[in-house]
Amino acid sequence: MDQDLSMLSPEEITLLMDAHAYITVLIAGADGNIDAEELAWAEKIAQIRTFAGDERLKEFHEKVNVEIAGKIKQFIGELPSDPAGRNAIISEKLTGLNPILSALHPSIGSYLYKGYVSFAERIAKASGGILSFFSIGPEEKKWISLPMLTAIVYNPDAEAADEEE
Repeated sequence: MDQDLSMLSPEEITLLMDAHAYITVLIAGADGNIDAEELAWAEKIAQIRTFAGDERLKEFHEKVNVEIAGKIKQFIGELPSDPAGRNAIISEKLTGLNPILSALHPSIGSYLYKGYVSFAERIAKASGGILSFFSIGPEEKKWISLPMLTAIVYNPDAEAADEEE
């Protein structure tokens, strides 16, 4: 696994990876209808991140890409079909990311946090609306900012100033 994630346990790495599938099911199913377009888009985004993501996390993104379709299918089968119950469970699972993200170097934690939020937004826009306008429904809008996650902010200029002191 990437050197920047080497301090994490296998369970923590699994949760970081599974978060993509959980986010997919959360956003795609928020309106009660898990749309094939949203699922396909999640897989495309995972694939794009294997070559367009942070180089330090290349291996991580490659593993996510390989596993995401199976994980999405697994979670859809395991989780309740009722959106409220499913979303509560997923929200609780994703809350488990907070201590993991905050334990990482802020540049990595921030990158992953922003990546999860961006992932959620892209899935929400994948289906519905007219020419992608008005494609985010009220149920999806409630979740796309991933309110269960604590933002990780990284300011490289502040870090450079601290090193100079």
